[in-house]
Amino acid sequence: MLRSTEGMRREGEEPVNLGKGGMTDKPIEITMVASEMFPFAKSGGLGDVIGALPLALGRMGHNVCVYLPAHRSILREYAPGSPVRIPGVFSDARYEIFSLEHGGVSVKLVAADDLFDRAGFYGDAHGAFSDNAERFARFARGALSHMERESACPSIIHCHDWQSALIPPLLKYRRADDERWSGVSTVFTIHNLAYQGRFHPDDFTHTCLPDEAMGVEGLEFYGDLNFMKGGILFSDVISTVSGRYAQEMLTEEQGEGLEGVVVLRKESLLGIMNGIDDAVWNPETDPHIPAPFSLARPEGKARCKVALQKELGLNAGAEGPLCVVVSRLAHQKGIDLILEAMDELMRLGVSLAVLGTGEEALEEGLAEAASSHPGRVAFVPAYDEALSHRMYAGGDVLLMPSRYEPSGLNQLYAMRYGTLPYVRRVGGLADSVSSSPTPGVDSDTGFHFDAFAPADFIAGMAGICRVFLEQGLWRMMMRNAMEKDSSWDGVAPRYVELYEQAMRPRPR
Repeated sequence: MLRSTEGMRREGEEPVNLGKGGMTDKPIEITMVASEMFPFAKSGGLGDVIGALPLALGRMGHNVCVYLPAHRSILREYAPGSPVRIPGVFSDARYEIFSLEHGGVSVKLVAADDLFDRAGFYGDAHGAFSDNAERFARFARGALSHMERESACPSIIHCHDWQSALIPPLLKYRRADDERWSGVSTVFTIHNLAYQGRFHPDDFTHTCLPDEAMGVEGLEFYGDLNFMKGGILFSDVISTVSGRYAQEMLTEEQGEGLEGVVVLRKESLLGIMNGIDDAVWNPETDPHIPAPFSLARPEGKARCKVALQKELGLNAGAEGPLCVVVSRLAHQKGIDLILEAMDELMRLGVSLAVLGTGEEALEEGLAEAASSHPGRVAFVPAYDEALSHRMYAGGDVLLMPSRYEPSGLNQLYAMRYGTLPYVRRVGGLADSVSSSPTPGVDSDTGFHFDAFAPADFIAGMAGICRVFLEQGLWRMMMRNAMEKDSSWDGVAPRYVELYEQAMRPRPR
């Protein structure tokens, strides 16, 4: 059970009880299983997390390996060489395992026939792939098969989101057949409870689990197969990506129908705020921005703003702040709230730059706004990593009016570049952005609003515009934001504590 412990904790974390002895000095053998990892494959924040957390754990002296699907884009761009061919241990399926290395971390790519030889990770322009249940069941089985065939059973298998959520239930039943797995503990991290891997019950055959696992106390969920539910119920310890979201998941409003399942495991649930790779996100050394800057030499940020305005065709003489949005264009992200407030935002004198792709209606709305407000609104319907860096560097304010936000990384990137986040007070946004009713407190790093309503959003924006005119106050808040430590090196020790909790002997 996870309970409170004395001592300092990072902002946005729930407590974990280490018991006597604290953290071990012995390296832990850690295997992570996920569907994305920057720089190899990324569609969102999960890729950034898996691209940085394993490296931070490695710098602590732990031995880390990551399993990914052998996505077509990885094989083509990184040419990992000849694979090792192995038979499965759960069925007669066969796999090819490719090997890469990233920052001292071993990366294994699982190829299952041609299931991952596709342009998209999870779907295409027509929607999610119809065989995703088979694809990610084979991925989980293939990763475990390779560990077993290579006698490479780690101390910890850390699974991330529904795409690897079958590993805890598979491992539970595998322990009965192979004692090598008896000393392996599982951690399951929920990055977003809304994406559950919910499929037709006939897809259960792809899991190779016994029939009893498809019961109410297993993977069955209102008649469907639910991968996420299996990860929650069968893992030794569960984590999520902020302390506030750990509490929100227990509620009907934010539990996405699984709140009752999460409540069953709430004593084993820990919230740890995500970090960022401060080598990649560093305005002093960033190769993607036109001028470097730092706390000591901040003048480069003004040059970045001018360059961004020129690049996107925005007027340089606007009195209000340059607001930027870097986001998936999805219902969750609250982009519709920005569209509803557009006319008022223009009256406040702000400029707006939006980078992202997603729902057709939102793309159309943003394109129309850019057409209606030339020189004031710019919309780039693309995924562009380099441009995202330039927007964080050149913006004054980052808008994140999310309906819910488990953790959020964009607000952390923005603060690193002195761009102040304006966020809704939910999930990781509430945990990571500090604000006070009267801006000027020494710890303020951004701005909050509460109600998901245009009036509240606009009122908050009006206040931001007033603060923006007080340049001394604005510079102080920029300094606070840039000084905030959100590095993975600060976060990784919390995961080591979590792993130690998971490795405690299980009840027999």
